[in-house]
Amino acid sequence: MDATNLKKHNDYFGSGKGLGGAHGSDVPTPVSRQRVARRAITAERDGTLPSQPNNSSESSQMRVVIAGGGIGGLVLAIGLLKQGISVKVLERDLTAIRGEGKYRGPIQVQSNALAALQALDDEAAEQVLNYGCITGDRVNGLCDGVSGEWYCKFDTFHPAVNKGLPVTRVISRQVLQEILAERVMSLGGETVIENGVHVVDYRQEVDRDSGKKTVVAICEDGTEYRGDLLVGSDGIWSKIRHKMIGHTEANYSRYTCYTGISDFTPPDIDTVGYRVFLGHEQYFVSSDVGGGKMQWYGFHREPAGGDDMPGKRKERLMTIFGDWSDMVTDLIEATPEDDVLRRDIYDRPPIFKWTDGRVALLGDSAHAMQPNLGQGGCMAIEDAFQLSVDIQEELKRDEMNPDLDKVLKGYFRKRLVRAAAIHGMAGMAAFMASTYKAYLGEGLGPLEWMTKLKIPHPGRVSGQLVLKLTMPAVLDWVLTGYQSVLRMSGRAPLCRIEDKPLGFDESQFPTFMRDDDELLRAANADWYLTTQNDATRFHLPDEDSSLLLHLACTESSINTVADVNARHFTIQRKDGSYCISNLSQSTAVLRDGRTVSCHSPVPLRPGDEITINDVRVHVKFEHKSVALSGHGTYDRRNELVRHPELSPEPVAS
Repeated sequence: MDATNLKKHNDYFGSGKGLGGAHGSDVPTPVSRQRVARRAITAERDGTLPSQPNNSSESSQMRVVIAGGGIGGLVLAIGLLKQGISVKVLERDLTAIRGEGKYRGPIQVQSNALAALQALDDEAAEQVLNYGCITGDRVNGLCDGVSGEWYCKFDTFHPAVNKGLPVTRVISRQVLQEILAERVMSLGGETVIENGVHVVDYRQEVDRDSGKKTVVAICEDGTEYRGDLLVGSDGIWSKIRHKMIGHTEANYSRYTCYTGISDFTPPDIDTVGYRVFLGHEQYFVSSDVGGGKMQWYGFHREPAGGDDMPGKRKERLMTIFGDWSDMVTDLIEATPEDDVLRRDIYDRPPIFKWTDGRVALLGDSAHAMQPNLGQGGCMAIEDAFQLSVDIQEELKRDEMNPDLDKVLKGYFRKRLVRAAAIHGMAGMAAFMASTYKAYLGEGLGPLEWMTKLKIPHPGRVSGQLVLKLTMPAVLDWVLTGYQSVLRMSGRAPLCRIEDKPLGFDESQFPTFMRDDDELLRAANADWYLTTQNDATRFHLPDEDSSLLLHLACTESSINTVADVNARHFTIQRKDGSYCISNLSQSTAVLRDGRTVSCHSPVPLRPGDEITINDVRVHVKFEHKSVALSGHGTYDRRNELVRHPELSPEPVAS
């Protein structure tokens, strides 16, 4: 980090409102799903907008109808309610807030969206920051699916903190929507959000006497809601979009996605936040989501509309990813069958019409994108912030007769380029992830045998070079490209001390980014050897030693031996790394299919397969907490407790 950025980096860190934070010991109490649902469901549907009991100003009689109570719609409602504007949020199905049905899984809220939420409403932002699991404080990136070796690492920490932005987090969709919905109702009353209301059409009217323009949201059951503006934040299958631009087909990405959440503690959870494992026409994403859980997504190219036999999804996944890295297969195996979900991935091409008079699109209804950049929800939050700020500025100019048509056109112009660019990047990321080929011959049918030669594919080599050269600039623009707009709104650059890395010293970040071995050595993990049927484990020493570990193995056992004639190989730990040596020219020792020369040490990696006279032994590692309490019990927020730079907790008298 250069001197200028180092000064900014240090100046921007502050403790935030509560010292508990995402790494702290004071975890906030969850918003009550039952309370949110009860308050929303019991709201009377009388077709009018309610008064705003908590607003300080009611001089502006402006009324806004929001179709869709997802992330973007709720954030917009917060921004408008804080201005004293009457709001009605119409949601077709509040099961995400009520927590019914399947757990919908976490969502990544990156630095740009967190900062926009802070600028709009610090109270809601603080809850999101406290609840979210920080992934940006660790190394993230792309890996080879089979070997697990790093292909390209991402640093999302320094682009954020160098500009005074919060560090990227992952948070449950349910919890995020609970926080936003509760904030909406605290600002506007219990009847602001209405459940079971599906907006399917709209019409625009002009009063003949006054010339006042209004828009009417028409619901599936014929109920109508009237307002000065209608905002369609009703998702990829938006009825508002359909009315505005006509029928258009959603674009099938050609990939189906399996997803699940499991109680699982990766060996390097303290140093790595998320990985994308690459393969030909398939890829796999895993991410820490806090609370001892890991979220994963498995993408596979196939026609839309497919399904699996009951109880067979994990079996199908293992036919697709079964020969991939242990970091993939172990995660699948740790997930209960009933918790594995499947859906086809769709997006829509960018459109150049987001507004129609007093009607505007927001979020996925305007720019539904593939999930590969984790920016879908983030763009919805940016949209909501921009529209809220634009309305506020217009009301300052002319509170009694605001030109709302002009506001919506300006909102569209300001958001189009950035949203379209990130939409394109998400599509490109999906293409790159799914066309990756590790070795020459992959995907070539009769020539697949060439992959055994392990000649690096030219596309892989050139792609890696391009990614390493361009990714820092791309990440900087995605994460901080909205910063100028936020500064104009008055948001001061500030980071929380709790956002600093806890699993390692921040000064090690550059080393881990360039040195795969150093990153591997930093894992708080135990290494062990296991036979093919996992019948036995032989734990390797966790400290450096000058002694050689002489081993012999069978299909069911691995043992240290003193008899020279019985020795098959040696393993030694030196400088934090393990090496294997073959002791006898008469013994064939292979590491991942390659011969280990006699008395020539070869480095070991997790996932390696050692073959000795047709007996296979696997090299694995696991987080130290697993031996003590099993998977799913280690939560960095609780285990690491508080950042050392924060003041000590007060001692109770």
